[in-house]
Amino acid sequence: MKVEHTTLNFKAGLTSKMRQEIASTDVVKISREFFNHGIETDFKNNKVIAWCSLQCLKLIKFMNEKYGLNLGIPKGIFVEDFNKLKIAEKEATGFLNFAPAKLYLGDDKIIPEKTIFFNEFEGFNYSGGNEFWNRIDRMSDENFDRHFSSTDFFLEPILHEFLHAVHEQNLIQKLGGKKLVKLFEETLTPPKLETFRAKYGRMLEKICTYASVTPFEAVACDLSKRTIENLDKITLLPQSNFIKSSPYRKLSPLKRLFIYESESTPSRTLRHFWEGKMG
Repeated sequence: MKVEHTTLNFKAGLTSKMRQEIASTDVVKISREFFNHGIETDFKNNKVIAWCSLQCLKLIKFMNEKYGLNLGIPKGIFVEDFNKLKIAEKEATGFLNFAPAKLYLGDDKIIPEKTIFFNEFEGFNYSGGNEFWNRIDRMSDENFDRHFSSTDFFLEPILHEFLHAVHEQNLIQKLGGKKLVKLFEETLTPPKLETFRAKYGRMLEKICTYASVTPFEAVACDLSKRTIENLDKITLLPQSNFIKSSPYRKLSPLKRLFIYESESTPSRTLRHFWEGKMG
């Protein structure tokens, strides 16, 4: 997700207690916890990203354990100067690498799928350089006020990328890795994106404007909204299994036919994107 800027109003929910926890965060200890889950990390000692990433991991693990789900987790999380990467949006807050790729300029190392990168924002004067992430609550307010994001909660910029990984894991299980790479490449061609926006743009903009960019962003924005609306804002854990009444639930063939007739068009559309039907 990229960055938008406007006036501030401090609604995003980062409490004083949470700020204290972030300030005393042991980034090395958090990296060890991620390592125990098979996730490689390099947070560049960014306490905000490390702490928020840990909350997102706990949230997903909680959902899986309490409600018997199989939501995916990322393979890696890295903080990086986006000027060093082969990506178009150098001012994006973060992105998920959907397919194995050589992402670093002048480096042939292949970065695996489901790898999250967060922007170090080195030298971004408008954001205060590395102080950018210390303003994550304000940034979330800004994006929501502009209807660029589906929620104003401070976790959204981090959670958004985790939910891309959740979506990708579902697509890998359904399609397999090779078919997913082909789907991803075909979906993001300029002609396909133009058709997508003409067909779905107005409907998806009701979630937020960023949801109308690609089918993948539509799912991440909508799923982020549903997740955060269901969170206990103190424990940062879901209060119920909201997945079972969402487009992201598992359906038997018989129930799929029944649901199709009763679903609203937006819900049906999001379910299709979730399942890899991007047309």
